[in-house]
Formats: sequence, C-alpha cells, structure tokens
Amino acid sequence: MEVQSTSTVVESQPLKVALPVDSEHKATEFRLFSMAAPHMRSFHLSWISFFCCFVSTFAAPPLLPIIRDNLNLTATDIGNAGIASVTGAVFARIAMGTACDLFGPRMASASLILLTAPAVYLTSIASSPVSFLLVRFFTGFSLATFVSTQFWMSSMFSAPVVGTANGVASGWGNLGGGATQLIMPLVFATICYMGAVKFTAWRVSFLIPALLQTLSGFAILIYGQDFPDGNFSGITEIWKQTERQILQGLL
Repeated sequence: MEVQSTSTVVESQPLKVALPVDSEHKATEFRLFSMAAPHMRSFHLSWISFFCCFVSTFAAPPLLPIIRDNLNLTATDIGNAGIASVTGAVFARIAMGTACDLFGPRMASASLILLTAPAVYLTSIASSPVSFLLVRFFTGFSLATFVSTQFWMSSMFSAPVVGTANGVASGWGNLGGGATQLIMPLVFATICYMGAVKFTAWRVSFLIPALLQTLSGFAILIYGQDFPDGNFSGITEIWKQTERQILQGLL
C-alpha cells in the first residue's frame, strides 16, 4: 500500500503597487513626491501627523509673552511647563514601542494623536499656572508619534532605503517645532486683526493646532495601512491561518 504524502505550500500573492518591492513587499525605492499606496502614503501620513504633534506641543512658546500676562505666570511656572511637556514625551515614548508591537503603528499612532488632541483644545481655557502646566504635560505625550513613525517606515521600506525614509519622516516631523514659531504668531496676528483682544486671540489660536492634530489622526485611521499586505489585525489572522496550515501539514 503506497502512502501518498501531501504538503501545504503557502505562497505570497503578488502585490499590485506602484513601487518596486522585495520578497516581503517592502518598497525598494523611495519616491519623495509620490503618494502611491501603501508605502509612500504611509510615509506622508506619518511625517505630517508627527509635524502636527510638534506644532501642538510647541505652540505655546511663541505666544508666551501674552500667555504670561494673562495667566500671571512666573519664570518658574514657564520653566516647569516646558519641562512638563518634554517629560510627557519621555513617558509616552517608553510605552509607544509596545503599543506598536501589540496594535500596529497605524492604530497606535492615531490613538495617541486623538487622545492628546483634547489637551490642545483645553489649552484655550487654561486659567492658572497649574492648568497651563497640565495641558502642556499631556500635549507632550503626542511627541511619542516619533516611535510609531520609525516603526511604520521600517515596516514599509526595505534596507536600501529605510534609512532615507526614517530620516526624512522624522526630520520633516521635527520641523514642526520650528514652523510653529512662524505659524502661531501669524495665527495670533490674524485673529487680532479680525477684532479679538489679545487675551482672547491667543486662546482661539490654539484651536488651529488642535484641529490639525485631530484631522491628522483621523486621516491615519481612514487612509493608513500598517504593513504592505494590510492592517495589523488582518496580518495577524493571516499568520494564524498559515500556522494552522503548517501544523496540519506536519500532522
């Protein structure tokens, strides 16, 4: 009696994308001005959202002369608020890597962005040095999107270009810290020009970075993709099915 052995071979399906990819479907080219999904789209979503988080976190310093007079801040209060914003980022970045491993960069990044956006909105109603420190502390958590940005780029781009993708995404994101020095005074001046008094204008100004951060979070949820082959939950299910097929073949 002849026993015929059968084996299950799991083959990856060809991925239809604009960029050339390797065996893991990671892009082997980096085309800066492309919006091709999923690789370059993920790149642009990651740096833009990171940029928005930087603008939100550093929106206060350009307006400190006005905020200081309105909230009666001392030099110590201002220094403590600055330390608080950086401290929040440190704590969040420690947890962000684990969140990316458990839920994927798309969900981890969008969740953090949307959870910290209320702190930016609440800055507009800060009424004391303590409340100003607290909103800056919680806004600083959003800078942990740096971790998800690096994780995301490593998931989308192969070794020859992943360094470029990581560098440009993080560099353009960090640019938000400098751009806010221009953005917030312009927003403040525009609101004042429309007739608002300065102690109202600085509060309204914070609605702009808050809105940008919120929109970037929803954009990631709607248009983002964790890996070249799909989102984290779908990839996990594929891994489980593959594992079951391999076990069945061995048994």
